[in-house]
Order: sequence, then C-alpha cells, then structure tokens
Amino acid sequence: MTTMKKITTLFITLLFILFMNSPIQKIFAETDVQEQVLSHIGNSLTEVKNGEKDKVKADLQSIKSLIENEKKTDQLNKLVNHALEDLESNDITAITEDIREIAFETENWIKNTNVTKDLSQIDLKKLTFHLEKVQSYSTDSNWVEAKKQYKLFEVEWYKIENDLRKANAGFYGAIESNMITTRSALFSSKQDSKKVTSSLTKLIDVLNHPTTDSNKDVSIEKAIGLIDQTIEYINSDEPKKAQDAFTEFVQDWPYVEVVVQANSMELYKQIENDTTIALSQISDKPNSNQTMKTLKHIQTNLNMATEKNSYSMFDAGTIVFREGLEALIIISALLALVSKNNQVAARKWIFIGGAFGVLASLVAGALFQFLLSKISAGISNQLIEGVSGLIAVVFMLTVGLWLHKQSNQKEYGKTMKEKAQAALAGGGILSISLLSFFAVFREGAETVVFYIGMSSSISMKELFIGFAGGILILSIIGFILLKGSKLIPLKPFFLIASLCIYYLTFKFIGQSIHALQGIGYLPNHMSTKLPTIPKIGIYPSFESAIPQIILLLFVIWLFVGTKIGSKKQSISA
Repeated sequence: MTTMKKITTLFITLLFILFMNSPIQKIFAETDVQEQVLSHIGNSLTEVKNGEKDKVKADLQSIKSLIENEKKTDQLNKLVNHALEDLESNDITAITEDIREIAFETENWIKNTNVTKDLSQIDLKKLTFHLEKVQSYSTDSNWVEAKKQYKLFEVEWYKIENDLRKANAGFYGAIESNMITTRSALFSSKQDSKKVTSSLTKLIDVLNHPTTDSNKDVSIEKAIGLIDQTIEYINSDEPKKAQDAFTEFVQDWPYVEVVVQANSMELYKQIENDTTIALSQISDKPNSNQTMKTLKHIQTNLNMATEKNSYSMFDAGTIVFREGLEALIIISALLALVSKNNQVAARKWIFIGGAFGVLASLVAGALFQFLLSKISAGISNQLIEGVSGLIAVVFMLTVGLWLHKQSNQKEYGKTMKEKAQAALAGGGILSISLLSFFAVFREGAETVVFYIGMSSSISMKELFIGFAGGILILSIIGFILLKGSKLIPLKPFFLIASLCIYYLTFKFIGQSIHALQGIGYLPNHMSTKLPTIPKIGIYPSFESAIPQIILLLFVIWLFVGTKIGSKKQSISA
C-alpha cells in the first residue's frame, strides 16, 4: 500500500510539474487576483474528491474575498455563495458541479476583463538592440555571433508577440514578414552580406516606424493566388516576377496564419518551414526542381487549409486506432516482459500507469477546452505531445537497455529468471509503470484533443461507434500480441522487444522535438538535404536529426559491441 501511495503521488507530481512549470500556465490568468482564484479552484476540486470539506470551505471563502472588489464578478459571487450553501447541506455531488460552474464562470470573467496593451506600452528597445548587434557582427562577417544575437532577438520577440498582435495587427504582420526574410538570409548555407544587411536594415526600420495599418486587405484565397502566380512565373522563366509574387505572399502570411492554425497546426508548421526554405531557393535557384517542389507543397497545404472538415465514424475509429497503437505495443511488450519473468505482481503497476495515463489524457482535454479561448488551438496539444514524448524517451531508453541486456544472457533457466526478477524488483517496476503512463498519456491526450476538434463536424452516434470500433480492433491486436509473445523463446523475444522500443524512441524523439519547434519552444535549423518522413519521426531539422543519429549510432554500438564481446569471451574460453 505504501508503494502504491508513493507511485500515485509521483504521478500526480509529474502532472503538476508538466502543466504548472510549462509556459502554458502563464496564459491562465491576466492578473494576480485571477491567478489566485484559479489556484483555489484547482485546490478545491482535489479537496472535494478527498472529502476535505473544511479545506474546500476555506478555498471558497478565499475566492469570495478575492473577488469582492473586482468588476464583472456578480455571477461568480452568486455561484460561490451557492457552493457554500451546498457545502453546509453536505451535498458532495452538488458541490463538485458548483466548483465546475465556478471554473467556467472564472474563465468568462478572465475573458471579459482581458486587457489589451496599447502599442506605446510595449517595449521594442530590446528588439532593436539585438538587431543592431546582429548588423554589427554581419558587417564583420562574424556569422556565429550574428546568429547568436538573432536568437536572442527571437527570445525577446516571443515575449511580446501576442501583445503586439493584439495591439496592432498591421505592425505585427510587417515585423513577421521581414523576420522571415532576415532569417532566410542570415541562416542560409552561404550568407550574402548584402542580402543580410538589406533585410536587417528593413526590419530595424519597420521596428523604428510602427505602421498604423491594421486592416490590410488579405485572405487565404489571396495567399493561394500569390503562390499560383509564383509557380506560373517560374514556369514562364520570369524569376523577377516570381520573386515579387512570393515576397508579397511572405508579407501577407502573418495575416492569414491564424486561419491555417485553426484548421491544422501541422499544416501551419509545414507552410512556415517551406516558406523559409522557398525564400532562399527562389533567390538562389528559382528554376530548380527543388524550388518547384517546395512551392507546390505550400500550394497543396494552403488548399488543404481551406477545406471544411467533415468526419465519419471511420475517421473517428482511425484516430483512436492510430494514436493508440503505439501505446498498445509498448504496454503489450511490458506485460509480456513481466509475464516471462514470472512477475505477475508487476502487471498491476503497468495497468496503474496506463490508467493514470487515461485519466491524465482526460484532464489534458479539459484543460485544452479551458485554454481554447486563450491560445491558438494547436499549442496546448503540441506542448503535451512534445514534453510527454521526450519524458517517455527517457523511460524507453531505460527499458530498451534492460531488454538488450537480457537478450544477451547466455543462461535462460532459473538463474536468468532470478536475475530478471531482481532487476524488476529493484526499480524496474517503477520504470515500466512510468513508461506505461507516458505511453498512454502522450497518445491519449492527442486523441482527446482530436475528438474535441472533430466533435462539431460529426454526429455523436458516429463518433461513439467509430471510437468503440477502434478500441475493439486495438483489443484484438493486444490479445494477439500478448498470446504471440508467449510462443517466442526468451532470447529472440527480448531482442525483438528491444528493437521495437528503440524504433519508438527514434520516432518519439523526432515527433516531440518537431512539436516543440512548431510552437517556438525549441529552435529550428532546417536543411533541404535532410529527408522528411513524418510517419517515422524524421523531419528536415538538425535539432531532431542529430539526437536521432546519436541514438542510431548508440544502438549500432550496443549490438556490434555486444557481439564482439561475446566472440572474445568464446575465444578466451
């Protein structure tokens, strides 16, 4: 019982850290009072489940005191009073519902009191300071320091980006479009000093002379038209006109990116990446096949972003099947692992980890809905996918190493089983339980978010049938995996299982880093020389490619080194 409590506490702590220490928590409240109210709401939801009435009462009274002198809180105050009355009558079910209503009303209160900063209140001096440093280093062709300063500029930009967008969309758009041009020139494989200096001068000039035009006539249809024109001009061998049309697209892109984000965060990331690449390609080799390929990719993605989604029960089933398959493979491998080592008691910890993963996914879905009006629809999903995926990588590496070690044991009788049991008992159980949690949570949170997104475009009947069908297929596959694993001898089982774990680790690294890059939480240095295979987690970014290459080299060294070691032992014997 003590062990269960420890692991339960650890799971809850990890969840708390994941959300409260991430940048996402800063979006919840606009004022200190609102942040305190949200904190008391979160506490009371936990306390009411534990039957801690006195603590719930204290939290409700604190909320009442905090909002006493706040504007637009009449309805919120009524709900708090009603909850206090239900508390006195010991109606626990009603209190839980009351607190949920208080949470939703608090969200409305925050939304209604959201203060938009005036342009004069936003400090742009740090931005120009870093850009002038970039310009100075660029003049001396010190590209390493120039890039460092530009990254510092981007850090400052991300801090004020949302406020600036709200304050003046036209000014924001002008900065964003010039940033794309500057980044393309500065981070190209061969820097052209004139291009870099010219783009930096324009960007600094834009920052020093804020535009008041926030009603630029742009639309996603116009953006598609500009890409069509660019392709036509390249086909008719008119590179100057092609450059002009694409430059106009770059200038318009910041105004239409929100439309694309609302449809698909993945499409948005692809268009952002391709735009930076195409800008360099059109400038250097406008008539190349690679340039045309990039432009057509942008064209396809923009057209996809205009399509209105409608879903069938097949789509609903595909989502849970696709997202759940990876988690199922991991959990099936873990269950087979403990079964083969007669660690029947360890099975419950795998199920506990998975159950917590499902619960955490539902919590993530609720948070996603709560945040939907505060942030773009894909950011919370991308943050969950990225962070939980990287945490899962750590545990997968641990389990993968253990599996590899067991696959190279010479004895598979009583001695080996005893060693395996000791390894599981000495911390292995915690690792596989946590891996089970993160495997389910990573895929489950994404599944919940997908279902929230499609709920308005599918009937509940079709959604339920599709979901149930997907779960049924997963259950059948899980049963086959478990039964099949029992027929495989121990050595090949451990070998196959370790290779599967390393494959998923490889994929998780790529997808998780790519997800965090898509929302600006990690840098993104792209290269057209790197392949793009999203299905296995390969993206044209050095940040994701380098750790994946290191993993591949490590796995090769692991297997080759083990074989060489075994041969040496055989010779010496």
